[in-house]
Amino acid sequence: PEGWEILSVAACASLACGIIGPQLVLRRRAMLGDAISHGVLPGLVLGFVFSGSRDLFWMMIGALIAALLVSFLAEWLRDRAGLDGGAALGVVFTSLFAVGIILVEIFARDVDLDPGCVLHGMVELAPLDQIEWLGRSIPRSLVPVMIALGLNIVVTLLLWKEWKICAFDPALANATGLPVRILEQGLLALVAVTSVACFEAVGSVLVIAMLAVPATVAHLLCNRMGSMVMVSVVVGFLSAFIGTISAEQLDTNVPGMMATTSGFFLMGAVLLAPGRGIVPRFVRRFRWTLRVAMEDLLAEAQLCAEKSRPAPARQFLSMRGLATILLEIRGFLRAGRPRGQGQRIAQALLKKRGLWRRFAAERL
Repeated sequence: PEGWEILSVAACASLACGIIGPQLVLRRRAMLGDAISHGVLPGLVLGFVFSGSRDLFWMMIGALIAALLVSFLAEWLRDRAGLDGGAALGVVFTSLFAVGIILVEIFARDVDLDPGCVLHGMVELAPLDQIEWLGRSIPRSLVPVMIALGLNIVVTLLLWKEWKICAFDPALANATGLPVRILEQGLLALVAVTSVACFEAVGSVLVIAMLAVPATVAHLLCNRMGSMVMVSVVVGFLSAFIGTISAEQLDTNVPGMMATTSGFFLMGAVLLAPGRGIVPRFVRRFRWTLRVAMEDLLAEAQLCAEKSRPAPARQFLSMRGLATILLEIRGFLRAGRPRGQGQRIAQALLKKRGLWRRFAAERL
């Protein structure tokens, strides 16, 4: 069915990007796909000039060469000129895009060579262009995406340890004699191949989103690179599945819905990630503030009881008031006086604070 063919193309593209996305996020180069999508225009024009037609094969070859050029030039500027990675990418892709516009004006003014018509494909149209493969009819756009997916899996498995060391400790990688520059250039080449392979099938916006967003979600949720890659792949697949189904139900663009779905996953991770999420951090901060208020209240109440002073005044609509209510519910406080286990906790707190005051007086 057409729906499954669309989903297969979208899912393979998402998985291919999800595998190498964490490598880019860990190196702070998540927008490399955006730079490649703008920098391939000269390659499209040169592919047209050398072939004399808009044959997709030659234009894809030209786009791949331009994508590799974007990656290598940005890396060269970052290493040799000392530019920031984002600044180097910005300089390279804007320069190549400008060169591409000039080449269009010179060689193909009357030919529609806009990257949008050549590389920014419509995944909804994938079932209309079929080829025979192993005796079965499959969408033609699925072939380069599957090749990119297989290539990413094989290279990632072969270079897992090396890329891991380069991502987390480049100084150690250099000290151990690893060819860091070659490894990094190989990663950039793999990103370029993946981006160009997926552009035709699902469009540049989705490729940029799938390279950056699932990996960012994984970075928020995980602390190990292995789990990061797994979470990135799962988020990419779920974005493809939910986005395709939603697009069919709402009769809208599949890549757009996939990118939107991945954005919702990112929003959920930002809010709910156990270690770095906004809500868990607020809960932890609130719990610590409440614990401090409860300990202060118990210690103050115990001091008042020992010195026969009136119990601390009860406050409402404040953290201290909430601490009082919780202490009374637990039975640690009765009528402003510590009771039972609350009294033992208060005495231990006063003893610890006395020791800290003595330490501060003697040493500070």
